[in-house]
Amino acid sequence: MRYFSVILVLCLSLSMVQAQQTSFVNPFIGTSDDHGQTDPSATIPFGMIKPGPETMPRGNGGYDYQAHQLKGFSQTRMSGVGCIGVGGNLLITPFIETSCKPLKMDKASEVAVPGYYSITLDNQLKVEITTGRTAAIYRFTYPSTEAAGIKIDFKHSYGKHIAEEHNIVGNNAVRGFVRSACTCDLGSYKFYYYIEKDKSACKPEDNDSELLWKFQTEPNEQIILKIGLSSVSAEEAEANLKQECSNLSFEQVRANARANWEKLLGQIQVETSDEDLKTSFYTRLYHACQTPFTINDYSGSYRGSDGKVYKGQQLPYYHGWSIWDTYRTKYPLLSIVCPTEYKQMISSLAELYKQGKPRSATKTEPFLTTRTEHSIITILDALQKGMFDGSLDELLPLMLKEAEDISNDSPDKALERGYDFWGVSELAGKMGNKELKKEFSLRSKDYRPIWLQKFKNIGPTSDIMHGDGLYEGTIWQYRWFVPHDFDWVISTLGSKKKVLNELDYFFENNLFNMGNQPDIHVPFLYYYLGEPWKTQKLVRQILLEPTTNYYGTHEKWEKPYIGKIFTTTPRGYLKEMDDDAGTMSSWFVLSSIGLFPVCPGVPYYWISAPVFDAVTLHPTSQQEFKIHVNRPDAECIYIQKAVLNGKTLNRSWLSYEEIMQGGDLTLELGKSPNKRWGNNTDFVKSLFKK
Repeated sequence: MRYFSVILVLCLSLSMVQAQQTSFVNPFIGTSDDHGQTDPSATIPFGMIKPGPETMPRGNGGYDYQAHQLKGFSQTRMSGVGCIGVGGNLLITPFIETSCKPLKMDKASEVAVPGYYSITLDNQLKVEITTGRTAAIYRFTYPSTEAAGIKIDFKHSYGKHIAEEHNIVGNNAVRGFVRSACTCDLGSYKFYYYIEKDKSACKPEDNDSELLWKFQTEPNEQIILKIGLSSVSAEEAEANLKQECSNLSFEQVRANARANWEKLLGQIQVETSDEDLKTSFYTRLYHACQTPFTINDYSGSYRGSDGKVYKGQQLPYYHGWSIWDTYRTKYPLLSIVCPTEYKQMISSLAELYKQGKPRSATKTEPFLTTRTEHSIITILDALQKGMFDGSLDELLPLMLKEAEDISNDSPDKALERGYDFWGVSELAGKMGNKELKKEFSLRSKDYRPIWLQKFKNIGPTSDIMHGDGLYEGTIWQYRWFVPHDFDWVISTLGSKKKVLNELDYFFENNLFNMGNQPDIHVPFLYYYLGEPWKTQKLVRQILLEPTTNYYGTHEKWEKPYIGKIFTTTPRGYLKEMDDDAGTMSSWFVLSSIGLFPVCPGVPYYWISAPVFDAVTLHPTSQQEFKIHVNRPDAECIYIQKAVLNGKTLNRSWLSYEEIMQGGDLTLELGKSPNKRWGNNTDFVKSLFKK
């Protein structure tokens, strides 16, 4: 019996250790004003439904931490995207006396943790929300009143509302669909819902896209309201709700949501005595795993972007893309954090091509989405990692059609098109089509005359946002965006030394913009140039220290912001820095563990110095990859020596395969750069010849 007790204590202790990650997630980070555009909604990893608060005023995800009034609670949103956001559908407002007044929040009572949100209002009405994948549960606790109620606004939407239809089912349920515009009002989505509550009420009042349920309540009476969503039909939405919530209590659904997050967040374990740093890390990993959404019904059905219903599908179907942002960091992160889900995402992206994938949203989207540029690179990256087993014979012609339609009407688009053409060339090579590979290899260099004209010689107007028609960037920031052809840039500028001098000037004069995507890879270019120690210092500064920042999304500020870019406050990101569906969070996660993608489409990661004492990755249930960091003191930030599985490692990168096979990487850090480690760029060149 004594031995059983010891084993039980050890098991419980291990369980507590493994269940700590969610305690380091603060969903309020990045929810204040224009500092991330994240939200504190209840959700599970990649869940379809995201019920959460709608404040007045609101951010792009429906919520602003500074607000003290609520309009109600909506069911859909996409974390961190621009314009005015996307989603905000099915606004539910509990009320007492009147449904017309805003709800005043007791901010001190507000709670948000992974899978759960709650708030108490000034009228003592308490709202709690938890969620499954396609269905959510609200628990309203009312005071004693003869004039309680719940209002549903079917027209509420962040973008343009297009249409809705609702049908009342008895006195306690409603079903229908809503249709709204996608991000920036480009394209539209339509989904179905089923809503039911457990409180008997008078006949509901149906007032032009608003439904009111009115009832009396006893002191502290709890009313449960459930919502199911579907891309296919209201009947499927009801079936999804019953599958996820019918036989479970609110607390059971909440526990399941937390368990889902514990499992995912536990894929990376970081060791540090700095709890603030740990909170920053796990919150940003949490932000990275909000999208894409799994939208398939439990029956196996889902609706595609072509408006057609696909039935009997066995794998989860993912939808809700923002690839212009996320291909740079998020998908390279997910490929090592949750490879099974990542592989399913890539399969879903391939299916999207068969549905006639455009660069932005169609008019028949099944759910919220944004944009899909650079899907070619995303699929190439997965293929290089052995994480795509679909048919290239079927897919490549569709990619060729997309490639021919890529715009070339501004300098930045010319550079980006070159990268996509390089991706087509590499895919053609994988198929053994030498002629097509050669053709697109040549076409991937079509950007060069424009680069020579616009980007080679830097002048006084090179730091103007939107200069020469660039999208949210400057000449300085975009000139480095030729990851597939950087050797040509070096030779064109004259030498590595000249490029290094210009790169030094770029950072020393605060021309870098961490607030947007076009140049977020640039701190790692020092690896390519044989001086990785400069990256090691620079990246640590960006992650942890105050820096000088002059750029927002659309302009250069007269007065810079001097401070930390990433914090653990509601202003958790640089001003005007959208998290963009987890892109910036993924940059933080990858950089902080010391693994950053060399160039999406090439399955390797630069080795940088982690900011943690140790990092353990669990890429599969059978494998573990551990990074040991020997740092004598806090000033030791430069890699002196690397040892991989007991053997000295002089190169500055790891392959995806090496990480996924598991093993041990030991990094010895020192106060001064070791200019001999990782300085052989012949290794780097070999990556692009594979």
